[in-house]
Amino acid sequence: MVPSLRPRRPQRALRSRTLAAIALAGAILLAGGPIAPVVSAADPSANIPGIELPGPVAAGRLGGPIYDVVYRLTVAPGQVVLASLTGTAGTDFDLYLFDSSATTVFSTKGLLKKSIGPTSTESISWPSPSGGTFYLDLNGATKVEGDYRLAVQGVPDLTPPVISAVLDGGRPSTNQLTVAVTLDASDALSGVADMAFSGDGSTYTDWQPFALSTTWTFGAGDGLKSLWVKARNGVGIESMPAIATITIDTVQPVATAIEPPPGSSIVGLRPSFNVTFNKPMDPATWTDLGLIVQAATGDLVLGSYSYNAATRTGTFVPSVPLVPGSTYFVTIGDARDIAGNPVVPPGSWTIVPLAPTALTAKVNLPAIALGGSARVDISLSGAPAPAVIQVLAAPGSSGAFVALTTLTLVNGSGSLVVLPDLNTTYRLSYGGAFGFATDVVDVGVLVRRSVSLVGPSSTVASRAKVGLTVNLMAAVGPPAGGVSVSFRLYRFDPVRRAWVYAGSHGRTTNAAGQASAAWRPALAGAYYWRASVVSTAQFANNESPVYRWVVR
Repeated sequence: MVPSLRPRRPQRALRSRTLAAIALAGAILLAGGPIAPVVSAADPSANIPGIELPGPVAAGRLGGPIYDVVYRLTVAPGQVVLASLTGTAGTDFDLYLFDSSATTVFSTKGLLKKSIGPTSTESISWPSPSGGTFYLDLNGATKVEGDYRLAVQGVPDLTPPVISAVLDGGRPSTNQLTVAVTLDASDALSGVADMAFSGDGSTYTDWQPFALSTTWTFGAGDGLKSLWVKARNGVGIESMPAIATITIDTVQPVATAIEPPPGSSIVGLRPSFNVTFNKPMDPATWTDLGLIVQAATGDLVLGSYSYNAATRTGTFVPSVPLVPGSTYFVTIGDARDIAGNPVVPPGSWTIVPLAPTALTAKVNLPAIALGGSARVDISLSGAPAPAVIQVLAAPGSSGAFVALTTLTLVNGSGSLVVLPDLNTTYRLSYGGAFGFATDVVDVGVLVRRSVSLVGPSSTVASRAKVGLTVNLMAAVGPPAGGVSVSFRLYRFDPVRRAWVYAGSHGRTTNAAGQASAAWRPALAGAYYWRASVVSTAQFANNESPVYRWVVR
């Protein structure tokens, strides 16, 4: 709708039409040509068709008895009319722009734009795609008369507008075919006038007045959708098309993993609930009761929510401890994926929180000689007393635990003496109580196989002669065949005053647990032999005492 004119002062019956002499450098059109000098219009034409605008700058008197001064101008196609009006301080001049259809300034017919502030500083900008004749009406709005100056240009607009579009507020996907479209467009001179859309990048809608927001409906079907949009400025120049994309997704997400598992008893009174989904989720829908935990009384368990986009996992941690041994009911709330689809309802499930217990055990001798004993010290915290501890043993490499004994802890601690005859793992197990968690701990005791040299004394040096053979025999216990034995020789170096390695012999025991090696010393001096056995599943490694020889 064309805006109405500002109320004018009543038109006088007689209007002064005395036109002052106008100094012109040459009459020009606004379509081009040199700038004319400032002119004076003491008695201008007061109505359409007015007088030809003499140049880019015009000046005269307005207000008081002079109601209107009308200038006529011609604008080339694709130009923008820029008009600025100023007046003497204390005056109030208004500015109106009419097109060629106007016949009088006292009607709204043909009125394109107006600037009617409370001062005499007024301005108008108007694009003209097709050009033509226009009228500028300078109106004295009060009885105060003063001087005015009018500056006018017809500026060609050669630059297209720029436009961009965002779909559904920037969301990457939606489950709706009709989406909100937000536009951002600009044009430095003639402004953005129209917009047009295309769903295929080829066929566009009819031009429509530009708006910052609208909607667009895509065709049916899931998948990536694109919208092209272009703008047209006030003189009809089109922008390059902008493209915006969004994915239409109507498939509901599914919970692929739930921790702790439904129906489980969990250790800890502030457990971390984790739900992993098969699709990216909207974090805001998870953090707003995305998981619901309630007591049997219906009380809602409050807590903190977080969402890990990388793993698509939502987490909930209660803000206060749960009641140990009580049953809690859990379900997924109104959690939705980034397209807005709700999760496929998984139903409700239960969990039972248990107060944690801590069972510890320590062996005073982690490795003992065959036939020896070790003490296992046991401590249990967090459990009600008395507490019964079951002791199981898995000897050797069997891996199978068998019940050994039970131990009652009255004050939370106790000890147990064990006499393993080979490497043994001891398992200590607390079976729990109502509202309290079970706990298990394993400790191992290694048993070293015995190994010694038969015959020589480990406290007295034996004697040998250079070039004569010395027969060595090692015995391991318990006796067993196939045990690897290493005979290792060391010689005293008088220069370095240190024992140095002088060689070794690897042997395997016979069924009686014996292995032998022969030694023929080539040099006189001080020597010692030592036999060692490697670790096995049944026994730990061990080595014999040192057996010394003096060779002459």
